[in-house]
Amino acid sequence: MMIKEKQNSFIGEDFKYFAKLFGKATLIFLKINLIGQISIAILCITTLIIIIRQTFGNGGGPGHASGEAAIIVLFMERPIAFGLTLVSIFASPFLLFSMGNKYVMFKTINSLITDKGEKLLFPIIDKILLKVKQHQPELFKQGVDKTKLQLKILQEIRDSKQNKWLKKIIAFGFKKVDLNEIDFKDENVSFSEIIKTKIIDQLKNISEPSRFFFWVILGFNLLLLILTGFRVF
Repeated sequence: MMIKEKQNSFIGEDFKYFAKLFGKATLIFLKINLIGQISIAILCITTLIIIIRQTFGNGGGPGHASGEAAIIVLFMERPIAFGLTLVSIFASPFLLFSMGNKYVMFKTINSLITDKGEKLLFPIIDKILLKVKQHQPELFKQGVDKTKLQLKILQEIRDSKQNKWLKKIIAFGFKKVDLNEIDFKDENVSFSEIIKTKIIDQLKNISEPSRFFFWVILGFNLLLLILTGFRVF
């Protein structure tokens, strides 16, 4: 009875930890994207307005020409400024979203490995590998194409009912594991244990991420606005 209560207590603690960890990850992701995307929109729109006013400020105005003609005029008059602004309008939000997602994942991995690591991840990885082994044991035998095994394990990770951030973390670590380094000839070795350990080792190699990318993207857009305003190009 006491053992069961302790197990339930540990499960409850793990659940609370995961809820706190992934709640924090989601909050960081939203903060980076909300603040970043709004800032990019303001900077890009302001730059675009400056270019239009500088180009059509002599009384012609873009309203006197069709949309296609106005764009051609802007390209002809301010090719660098207008071109960079258009590229930034489409590229900056995508880069921020992509790099922000990577930052949050690395941040979460770093916290998870520092705090709990193997204790929390090993049982989850065990379940995934056991399920693959039960359904397709031939994939763990000598001579089998390692690519098939890798794809099957990745599919099982994606199909599992774990938290989406946790699935991303395990999949990220597993993708960095070279299955060709594992000797499937040795029957005395537990392949599941080796794969588990290698996943954790790969995750441990990830250092504390930096938000430098955030300031670079915003800094580029701010610099573009300033240089455009002073007609540098």
